[in-house]
Amino acid sequence: MGTVGADVWDLVFPPGPPERIADMFSAAVVADAIRPYDADLAQSVETCRDWRHGYHRVFRGMTALAIGAPEVSLGMADAGLRSVRHMLRFSVGRMVATLDTVDVDAEADGTVLETAEVAGEAPAVKRLEVPWRGLLLSEDALRLRLAEWQTHGILEADFVAAVERVIDHPEWLQLPGFRVTVTGAGAELGPLRPLLGWGADVLAVDRPGRVWWERLRASAKAGAGVMRFPVADGEPGVDISRSFPALARWITAHSDVRPVLGLYAGLPGAAGVRLAVASDVLAEMLLRRHPDAALALLGSPTDTYAVPASVVAAARDQLAQRGFRGSAQDLLHRVAPRSLYRLSYTRPIFDAEGGAWGLFDNLPALAGPDYALAQRLPRWRAVLAQSADHTVSFTVAPPAWTRGLSREHAWRTAAYRAASRFGIEVFDPATARTLLAAKLVADLYAEDAPRMPNPEALFATGAAHGGLWRQPFAPRSLLAPAAISGTVRELLHRPR
Repeated sequence: MGTVGADVWDLVFPPGPPERIADMFSAAVVADAIRPYDADLAQSVETCRDWRHGYHRVFRGMTALAIGAPEVSLGMADAGLRSVRHMLRFSVGRMVATLDTVDVDAEADGTVLETAEVAGEAPAVKRLEVPWRGLLLSEDALRLRLAEWQTHGILEADFVAAVERVIDHPEWLQLPGFRVTVTGAGAELGPLRPLLGWGADVLAVDRPGRVWWERLRASAKAGAGVMRFPVADGEPGVDISRSFPALARWITAHSDVRPVLGLYAGLPGAAGVRLAVASDVLAEMLLRRHPDAALALLGSPTDTYAVPASVVAAARDQLAQRGFRGSAQDLLHRVAPRSLYRLSYTRPIFDAEGGAWGLFDNLPALAGPDYALAQRLPRWRAVLAQSADHTVSFTVAPPAWTRGLSREHAWRTAAYRAASRFGIEVFDPATARTLLAAKLVADLYAEDAPRMPNPEALFATGAAHGGLWRQPFAPRSLLAPAAISGTVRELLHRPR
């Protein structure tokens, strides 16, 4: 199929019951991805009567499968993304077609996005400075704090080493030779604000909205770099899921230096799946057009990952060092074995080389399959891009006090406040995004980095999980104790 000659695309699910079609779509994609490698697991997906509650076990199983061998990880990623393109539809006017029957590159010729820019008015920050608890850490003070985080299992050693390389090479901060496109420019943990503060040249992509873009413009003026952004019909911003062909052309027009595509946009529910698909098509187009292009992504702390044996060993060491508190925790676990103080790592997973891995599972039970699939699609793209020799920066982000947390139930906020008692640090967004942006900078200049033998190691290497991986209990089994502890603490410290 060729050009359909329209400016606006709408990504839609296949025909089906409106209240069930998103779940049906995610189940079909997952089944297609795993069928060649575990036919029984795929059949359990296809026959599942309650996918909204049964998806969790399957995503755990997919993660375990992927670590088994490189060909399985890459094969599932390829099959899953091909399934998405075969089933998801786009509609233009009265025309409806599947993504795999359209020349997406040709569609980019139908719409031309204009460009606006905002130049920063502040001097560039010439060294890496990280805000932390009212302080601005740099040089030796920052190295000391990084060492503390590593010692307490908050940040992985490779993450710390990456940030230290940026401390040693402050000339990298302006990203000479690169131009980063930040989709989801307003994301709280995204790199837009740090990069602009360092004087980088950034392409910012986010949804339309006057108030939204006033904030982004203000952030750009407060920095030292240049923020360019697309303009459609005289208004800043574009909806990625409706404009990705034109957006790909716009990004390419600004690729006179090496392009980096950062995928940070996200939405809840079924809209999040459509956005993830549109972002993936955008990534595929850019990587195909620019063999030297790099890909940047953040992994959610609320997902499931395969972690190396060293992480599992650290968790078990913590378990053995609990003292009297451990006896009380064990007693509570015997009372409620499925919900309180359940061990995070029980049986090892072995890869093709005989290496042992653990399965970390923090996928929220009530998040739904839409959320899980929206997290998995960029992971699939990341391993495929890395296998094609593209530079990929993927970092698992820590839990953070984001604005969205205030919209959650009060008990989750209370649990976060007590997280430190369980070896977990919840980061201030300004601290987290600066560290994560520094990790991105380091990854872009790490051209001599050795190829990982297993694609899934991309997610475990250099993680900034905030201590979630190295404490011994499944995070969901800590929510109730942490919420109670946090609530008691708030009551004790409430002003009288």
